[in-house]
Amino acid sequence: MKKFDFTHDELKKKLPNKYAAVIVISNRAKAIRENPADVEEGDRKKKATVTAVKEFLEDKIKYPEFDLEKINVGD
Repeated sequence: MKKFDFTHDELKKKLPNKYAAVIVISNRAKAIRENPADVEEGDRKKKATVTAVKEFLEDKIKYPEFDLEKINVGD
């Protein structure tokens, strides 16, 4: 199995607040664990968290519940 690498900066490019990014990714990972049929065939053998991070970085996850203007982006 190929290792999936990513950096903190890549996450911050997608969502400036790292705590919001963690919530989005963890919610998606939970959804994947509850219903693995939602995931592409090749990603089913990977851990749900890895798949969720990959989907987040590929803009496959939508997160409209976060009003990014209200979130404090200054870490």
